[in-house]
Amino acid sequence: MRYEIIKKKSIIIYIFTVGTILGVMSIFSDIIPYQLKDESIFEMILFILGGLMNNLAIWFLLSMILGYKFCNSLKCSVINGGYFAVYAIILYFVFSYLMTMDVQPVFNWVVFLIWIVVSAVGGAIGSIVGFLAQRYNMLWGIPIAFIIFQLIRYGERIWRQPISIVTNIILLTVAIGLLIFGISKAHKRH
Repeated sequence: MRYEIIKKKSIIIYIFTVGTILGVMSIFSDIIPYQLKDESIFEMILFILGGLMNNLAIWFLLSMILGYKFCNSLKCSVINGGYFAVYAIILYFVFSYLMTMDVQPVFNWVVFLIWIVVSAVGGAIGSIVGFLAQRYNMLWGIPIAFIIFQLIRYGERIWRQPISIVTNIILLTVAIGLLIFGISKAHKRH
């Protein structure tokens, strides 16, 4: 009984802390200036983290970690993965809207609702994959493939800006780290 309470608290803490960081930091990728001029180191770090957090592969990976670390059933994965992604996307939309009210005074509810549904589905799928990765280590290849696919899809243009270069290097480091993690888990199992 006590274990279940601790597990539920851990899920809630993960959803609110990581979801808040993800939702709020994603906004900073939307305001990166095309030409960097007099930005401080702090602003550069915010832009890099924003670019990293506003990446579908990272959203998927963070949902996957939720399912891997905290969920003990598919039902738990679906519910909590959906909550996580919906919470993060709501924060992203709310803070994004508050930052750009003077530019976009009208809030588009249809777009908002579509993003809520898509986020819930994506978060649930990511969390399910994470839960299943407890047994099947090869599933760690999904976020790796996701990262590589995104880098290929954007092509050489994402290697032109200093912030994008740093973000891409971090993403590649994450992919390598996931590969090492998946392989080490496979070796421990056998």
